[in-house]
Amino acid sequence: MTEVFPLIRLSLADPVEGGRRIIALNPPPVIRWMLLGAAVLVSVVLLYVLPVLMGEHTLLPAPFAFAATQAVMNLIVIAVVTFVGRAFGGTGNFLDAVWLIGWMQMVTAALLLVQVVALLVLPFLNIPIGVASVALSIWVLVGYVCALHGFQSRVTVLVGGFMTLVVLSFLLSMVLLFLGFAPPEISNV
Repeated sequence: MTEVFPLIRLSLADPVEGGRRIIALNPPPVIRWMLLGAAVLVSVVLLYVLPVLMGEHTLLPAPFAFAATQAVMNLIVIAVVTFVGRAFGGTGNFLDAVWLIGWMQMVTAALLLVQVVALLVLPFLNIPIGVASVALSIWVLVGYVCALHGFQSRVTVLVGGFMTLVVLSFLLSMVLLFLGFAPPEISNV
């Protein structure tokens, strides 16, 4: 437990080195999956805290459905990070990607906790803290991908990740349209 906070700090300061040290811990697969599951559940709980406290929980999706959606999205990210990275010459493997994405979700949950506390104490800081949280999450993800696959250029990983996101979004949209999930119609204003 004493290694967790220094590794989170290192992940925020230098995510490539943090990612390497996290991978070097090399826990058994069950621990990797447990971390990912716990981090997803903590994130979902934190996302529900404020709306429930403010009595606006009826606007939220069902928590179990939302948690399942988050889990599926994380599995998609893990698969994409693993297989696209390997397609571009990376050396990472799926279980290390599970471990790193679990850690990234834990870091993101910590940032979300900071945002929730700030919203309760200093509400005017919510937007700047939210923007900083997104930027830090992208920073950590790019660094972890570099650590996972042995890539040297964070800029190349960032651009490649953005392009992968665009292509994947297009493909998923086409699959959803094919399955009959059409976007809602926009009425004239």
